Amino acid sequence: MMLKLRNALSSEALAQIRNDLAATQMQDGAVSGKASLKQNLQSPHGNPAMQKATQIIVQALSRQPEFTAYAVPKQMTVVFNRYDVGMHYKNHMDAALMGGLNRQPLRSDLSFTLFLSEPSEYSGGDLVLESPWGEVRVKEPAGTAFVYPSNMLHRVETVTEGSRLAAIGWVQSMFRDQAQREILFDIYKLRADLVSQFPDSEYQERVDRIRENLVRAWAEV
Repeated sequence: MMLKLRNALSSEALAQIRNDLAATQMQDGAVSGKASLKQNLQSPHGNPAMQKATQIIVQALSRQPEFTAYAVPKQMTVVFNRYDVGMHYKNHMDAALMGGLNRQPLRSDLSFTLFLSEPSEYSGGDLVLESPWGEVRVKEPAGTAFVYPSNMLHRVETVTEGSRLAAIGWVQSMFRDQAQREILFDIYKLRADLVSQFPDSEYQERVDRIRENLVRAWAEV
């Protein structure tokens, strides 16, 4: 299951992050991966502007009810990257363990790309995911976040014109099991439909009871 969040960032937050990125000296992306796989630039660790940008993104996503219902995040980490002409990232799967924001190990249950460039600003550079149903191509407006399971093979195709800016993040969920997360998200969507059609229905509480009991049984906190 994958999730698309349009307008995950406000226009003001997007502009601020782009300005901070423009003023940041990026480093070779090979510092965090094989040079034979990836050719890109990424934000350096410890940069104050990028740490502030990371907090903006974490807070913005945490305010999205659909994201929190889908991911149920325990912790997140973010890095920023840029693909200029000729740069790409071949098929790969994200590492199972990452360094978290608080120097604690993070298990990558979910990955996300938050697009910071408009599609018109670059050619190529599609995010391509290998799903059980075939390839999924993603190239979204700036401010859109695309979330997917971290065990999916994916790539960024070669940029042929312009530059592609993005924030890449990983989420450790309170639910390790993907099937459990999907069940809980289905219940969340069912409840939203129920509230929309029957605002005063007593069944809302029954649905909440089912979900909360599943959370109690499955959550890792």
